[in-house]
Amino acid sequence: MQQLIEQLRQALPPVFLGSASDELTGSAINWGTVQNKRCRGEIPDDCFVRSGPRVLVVRDKFLDWWASTLQPARATKGDHMPPQPRAGRRRLAG
Repeated sequence: MQQLIEQLRQALPPVFLGSASDELTGSAINWGTVQNKRCRGEIPDDCFVRSGPRVLVVRDKFLDWWASTLQPARATKGDHMPPQPRAGRRRLAG
């Protein structure tokens, strides 16, 4: 995964417009999702700066955070987080 992060460091500018993240990353990083996580305080504030009304992403700080959220696609059962209930569905008592 480190190779993927390094490729993104080379491909992305040092600072970029947040709303361009979908296009710049081939939709791997969805700006709407980033905004939601940012509002919930899940992403460090120093990953972003403002330029008037625009939110800019600080590439290296953001990629450091994003890398910490990635895991192998074929992780073993003990390596992943427990499944989350789907929206609108209740967990069965048990």
